[in-house]
Amino acid sequence: MAKVVDGKEIARQMNDKVGNSIREIRALVQIPPRLVSVMVGRSEDAEIYINMQRKTAESVGIEFSVDRIDDGITQEDLIAHIEKLNSDSAVTAIIVQKPLPGKIDHDKIVAGINPEKDAEGIHPANLGRILRREADIVPCTPGAVMKILKAHEVDLYGKEVVIVGHSAIVGKPLSLMMLNEMATTTVCHIGTFETGNLPGHIRKADILVVAVGKPGIIKGDWIGEGAVVIDVGINKVGDTVVGDVDFSEASKKAALITPVPGGVGPVTVSILMRNVSRAYSIQNKKGV
Repeated sequence: MAKVVDGKEIARQMNDKVGNSIREIRALVQIPPRLVSVMVGRSEDAEIYINMQRKTAESVGIEFSVDRIDDGITQEDLIAHIEKLNSDSAVTAIIVQKPLPGKIDHDKIVAGINPEKDAEGIHPANLGRILRREADIVPCTPGAVMKILKAHEVDLYGKEVVIVGHSAIVGKPLSLMMLNEMATTTVCHIGTFETGNLPGHIRKADILVVAVGKPGIIKGDWIGEGAVVIDVGINKVGDTVVGDVDFSEASKKAALITPVPGGVGPVTVSILMRNVSRAYSIQNKKGV
């Protein structure tokens, strides 16, 4: 049976370090770090995530506030609101909650954030810095995956890493981060699935990362013996939350596996806070 990752414990250790870092900087400057969450309209899932952010932020010494905006706002006015936050020296970092109304282009809104205030690490400039191995502020979920692997001393050098899902904020940046660690990296997507090639790729994986958003899409008998399985998926099925991997079957073959919930999720929030801490450090060194 696989060892089950305790994401909450990894997050707790990270939060302790982030809190210590913030206290060190706070002792030298007048303005505390502040994370502003921009929420357009209403979303039950976003409210849950915001509450998690608030609780964790306050525990590490980050002030947290929510700018609640009517869903009738235009894209131009939302960009103008972001620009106001960019120019506010009391604002350390900004996160724009999803989902946004269909008329608003999320990518354009994110591109309007000052890269040094990009709490999620998904501004084009920050994504580009991953390619150059210069990233201080990283996408939260890929950062969480890498942190979990590091916490469990998983050697990536030359290993077969298979990532299922090629989104711009998880699969693609994570593939670059894996390549930076000299892993042999394969990214699978809908084309891989529809041509029937997905199981074959997964069976070869030393490390499997799944970020699709389809409950149980990865079958347990696809997992190779002794593989490391990182399940990023969060899916609500009835009253329960499950991942993208058939956990009960996969855990019989894997050496290490993340549960859902309690695996990647808590660490993702802690990476968000680490990004805010790093932004706080960068801005105070530069006087932004």
